[in-house]
Amino acid sequence: MLGTKTRLATATALALTTLTALAGAAQAAPVDQVRIELLELTCHQQSEGDHDEAYIKITDANGNQIKVWPGSAKYQTMGTNYVRSLTDANGNAALVLGRDQARTLTLWDDDTTSGDDKLGATLVTGSEADAEIQYRSLEGSGGVYTIAYRVIDI
Repeated sequence: MLGTKTRLATATALALTTLTALAGAAQAAPVDQVRIELLELTCHQQSEGDHDEAYIKITDANGNQIKVWPGSAKYQTMGTNYVRSLTDANGNAALVLGRDQARTLTLWDDDTTSGDDKLGATLVTGSEADAEIQYRSLEGSGGVYTIAYRVIDI
């Protein structure tokens, strides 16, 4: 009879330990993710004579550069006073990050004769969620651009 009571006590203790562990896991903070929603790119001054061949990359969580715009072409032609929608990039998984993380958006000019030219970069943080639309200036290699985006909860 003593063996049965011991086994019952051990089983009860094990069940309580398991329930406590499960309760702790249930109380763990959920991963708070946000998404960068790209809106618009405006060229105030192209970096080259007639136009730039622009594309945007984002640095992912592993430090890799991932092209996000344009989604269906190698680049988008940009000239002074051109305004382009960036919405075709918004399905890219690289635009998702934690509220406590940051990503760098970099604008590039495709160059077939030499290395691509960096036209500017900006740091976007997950803590910008629920803020107004952000407008950031991007400047490099003689080009001057403005990128519009917002960070939204998902």
